[in-house]
Amino acid sequence: MAPLLLIVAVLLPSVALLGVFQGARQVEVKARADPAWLADLRKTGVRANPAATSALWTIALWSWGGYAGALALVLAARGVRALAERRGGTIRIIYPDGRAVRIPKGFSVLDASRRAGIPHASVCGGRARCSTCRVRVMLGSGSLAPPSPAETRVLTPLGADRAVRLACQIKPMADISVWPLLPPEITVRDADRLNVTATGAERFAAILFVDIRASTQLVESRLPYDVVFILNRFFEAVGSAIIAAGGTPNQFIGDGMMAIFGTETDAAESCRKGLEAARLIDWHLAEMNRALVNELQQPIGFGIGIHAGEVIIGTMGYREHAQMTAIGEAVHIASRLQDLTKEYRCQLVVSEAVGTAAGVPLDDFPSHEIQVRGLSAPLTIRVIDSAARLAHYEPPHLGSETDRGADVTDRSAPAYEQSA
Repeated sequence: MAPLLLIVAVLLPSVALLGVFQGARQVEVKARADPAWLADLRKTGVRANPAATSALWTIALWSWGGYAGALALVLAARGVRALAERRGGTIRIIYPDGRAVRIPKGFSVLDASRRAGIPHASVCGGRARCSTCRVRVMLGSGSLAPPSPAETRVLTPLGADRAVRLACQIKPMADISVWPLLPPEITVRDADRLNVTATGAERFAAILFVDIRASTQLVESRLPYDVVFILNRFFEAVGSAIIAAGGTPNQFIGDGMMAIFGTETDAAESCRKGLEAARLIDWHLAEMNRALVNELQQPIGFGIGIHAGEVIIGTMGYREHAQMTAIGEAVHIASRLQDLTKEYRCQLVVSEAVGTAAGVPLDDFPSHEIQVRGLSAPLTIRVIDSAARLAHYEPPHLGSETDRGADVTDRSAPAYEQSA
């Protein structure tokens, strides 16, 4: 009711003052047009009638007294409510920035945020029809009641763990510490984008890193806008190859890119898609080099590293700058393997784990054991001089020309054209 009451509180005196102003204008116009009317009004009006004057003063005093009494009642009611809350018991809600809000038992966490003026996302208004108000309970989860059917219905599709709860539904009976998981400025569109992975989920994924070789020579003696043009063509070629293979371009790091395979597929499929992406990247960049032959002193080279393992996939970042990404040991190793392509002077370095999980034989390529910082055991890798030597893999959803469409056929490797 607060918004409606605020509208009334603003409009009522404003409209009343407009009415007084309009009445005064009417009196002014009539007085100018008929001076005798004004003289008669002064003789017979309120000021000429002591009884009327007394009645007006009585009305004014009662109005002011009633207003003061209403204000006193409001303050008294707040005091009574505060006293009742203290007698019923209060608890503390502790937020990530250290702020602590004291609320009565029976209030929800979302109520606490609103009461303290702490921004808290809630697209549906706190009716358990969305998941944007969800929080991770850091301390005190044992004092919370089990999720209601409405809360369970919202959280189950997210795959959230037990520590993730809806702030509008949990009513703590003891002190708890919470961490809101979505930015307070979240919108319905943002909620749909972030719902799947905002809380973070552990899953097996293949991580691919690709980077331009000899990038320093590329930017030398070139205008900045020309460099931007070439880099954008590079990212377009690499990104389209990753998407055609069924992956997700994720991060653009300088003149390199990271991609994730496995957000919605099993381990074997993820690794096969990662290897197919490497093969398509080689073909797409060869096409780009042919298209830019007059712009480049020498063809753009590249290095790719692929590793697979358990990672945390979630939405990370700050407010509107948040994006889905992956973190974990597999990401670090994939980046390290990409660096090794310089040392081995090859296009692709793949961990043995990727080939094993994919069920793709890599025995024809040289094998090495390396020691990656942070790992106790050595890591077996395969060094592949040309990604084009990888066997063609066609994902199930690209099984026919009707499914994949002509545009995918045109962008992919010659093997696609031959199958078509």
